[in-house]
Amino acid sequence: MSSFHLESFVSAPGEPRLSPWTAVRGLAEAPADVVAPGTECLLLFRGETAVARATLGVADDLVDAPGRSGTIGHYEALEAEGGATLLREACLRLAARGATRVLGPMNGNTWMRYRLALPTEPGDPEFRPPFFAGELRNPFEYPEHFAAAGFQIVSYYESRIEDLRSATDLNDRANSTGPSAPDPVGADPVGADPVGADPSVRLRTVDPARFDQELEALHRVSLLAFADNLYYSPIELSTFRALYEPFRGRLDPSFVLMAEDRSGDLLGYLFAYPDPISLENGRPTRLILKTIGVVPAARGRRVGSLLIDQARRAAKAREIPFAMYALMRADNLTRGMSERRVAQLFRRYALYEWRP
Repeated sequence: MSSFHLESFVSAPGEPRLSPWTAVRGLAEAPADVVAPGTECLLLFRGETAVARATLGVADDLVDAPGRSGTIGHYEALEAEGGATLLREACLRLAARGATRVLGPMNGNTWMRYRLALPTEPGDPEFRPPFFAGELRNPFEYPEHFAAAGFQIVSYYESRIEDLRSATDLNDRANSTGPSAPDPVGADPVGADPVGADPSVRLRTVDPARFDQELEALHRVSLLAFADNLYYSPIELSTFRALYEPFRGRLDPSFVLMAEDRSGDLLGYLFAYPDPISLENGRPTRLILKTIGVVPAARGRRVGSLLIDQARRAAKAREIPFAMYALMRADNLTRGMSERRVAQLFRRYALYEWRP
């Protein structure tokens, strides 16, 4: 680090080093990640110029990661050498605190922004617009920074896109024949069950007038639905609420679906939204399926298929031609569902791991 010097500080309102921190942005047009007060920050300078930054964190006994894990988040760099230098120093500091692995990029946990978008490979399709709202954005050189610092890919993820105009079957008829007409959108219950779905499971749309109560229910289901996800750790309701607060007053109820049993107990949900950057003649062309969660007790009842197929019907009724299955782990169930619906690869992503 002879040509560099490193500064460490804790994020706080008025902290003077937050000004050069904010200036380190690999993509000026990408959404800025807010650093919560009290977060440990590293800022690398070459001379007087800040060239790389990251936050540090530790967590114990994440899912499938026993012991202590370190996390490197909010990573940005203006040059490869400075980026790799910062990442190596961050790993050494976390190892000194007992971390047996370091995961990155991860802004604290898997509820927040994590992973890197990977560059396209030969033969990959191209799309316009090339990104969707809410997608991970980073320079495609960042994976090289992590590799140079000794990281290896530990998990792959994908986004996939389906052309609903060619989807004559919106009821997931893998085991039946013949199409059916789209069901009315917005009714309670919504739509018809896919073939093989449990008839006791019914859908409703989210109630914006009860936004706070609906978020509490989504939080309870999420803690159960995602508890076995790789590197999972639970979060408090207040943190969960902060993630979804920006949608208050502007979510489209047709695309936020709740699956309940006959007693009214919530079994699962799907959170989707029209992509505001995919406009054509003033209308969105993509529906982003952001989150789908089903409680373990309801798995095997095709709750996920029921939710996804109703979202697809609602999109087609609104003349939204594409459905985007966003940021799925490459080997999980949702990816399987998207592939059965002939969803084409949109982009790959990766999470990285360093070990002492």
